[in-house]
Amino acid sequence: MNLNFGKLAAKLAEISDCEVKTNEVLAPYTSYNIGGPTAVWVAPRTEEGIASVLEIVYASGAPLFILGRGSNLLVSDNGWQGVTLYVGKNLSGWTIQGRDARVLAGTLLMDLITAMVENGLAGMELLAGIPGGVGGALRMNAGAFGQEIESVTVSVKGFLFDGSPFEASRNEIDFAYRCVPSLEDVVITSGHMRFNMENVAVLQERMNDIVALRAKKQPLEYPSCGSVFKRPPGYYAGALIEEAGLRGEKVGDAEISEKHAGFILNVNNAKAADIYALIRRAEERVLQRFGVRLEREVKLIGEFEKEKHPKNLFE
Repeated sequence: MNLNFGKLAAKLAEISDCEVKTNEVLAPYTSYNIGGPTAVWVAPRTEEGIASVLEIVYASGAPLFILGRGSNLLVSDNGWQGVTLYVGKNLSGWTIQGRDARVLAGTLLMDLITAMVENGLAGMELLAGIPGGVGGALRMNAGAFGQEIESVTVSVKGFLFDGSPFEASRNEIDFAYRCVPSLEDVVITSGHMRFNMENVAVLQERMNDIVALRAKKQPLEYPSCGSVFKRPPGYYAGALIEEAGLRGEKVGDAEISEKHAGFILNVNNAKAADIYALIRRAEERVLQRFGVRLEREVKLIGEFEKEKHPKNLFE
């Protein structure tokens, strides 16, 4: 199919309250600060606008990539040859009523956690310091220190690929460890969350302790995607990579962290290809040395050597 992205961009620009660009470089929208241009960039500022975008893109047959806060992905140096639907600061914020909060998907997770703590609402404070947005956190069931976003989720709203509405309650959603299969084909626009009441000072101390612990153990001084790999059953990915002799390993300006080998850093001006080379090296070396297959937590967007990715991507 020969797609005319210029015409598609013009059609999307007819949607009210919707920003549209062509050949927008994606690097500034990712925590890695890496990635080439997208053919079409579209950023609606309402949930209704998202539905309209999805209907148009679905009818066109164009490849679609949903970009949230960009913290768990690696975008190819060649970019994304399709439409990028941005659900970030253009669709963020929350309202609180009692113990309940309704949160838009583009809200930064840390902003939400801080606000809940300030209001004496407990249930997410152990996730403090996790980068990214609420939509991505829901889609991967983000968690830390035994606490997961599932525990405070009442329901999730959004749209399917064709723009039709989606809504599901917590007991209809198959939350699992760092994956939620029933949300994989959903463009999440908001979540309804319910918290427990607790003393503000206690919550703030708990949150600050977690943030300090992350700063001590994780290499936060350089751009990264966070943990590159999921925790293998019975092991720690970072420990396996370190024991395989890869701590401090470099390709170009990409480096497996000296501080925590589960992180691959952009220490200056790394290319996606550099990061990818270290991902493959870690996978191969750990499998060779320990017989353990590392499973990626990071999502690859666009084309990389030896790998091509599905038509529709939601991150």
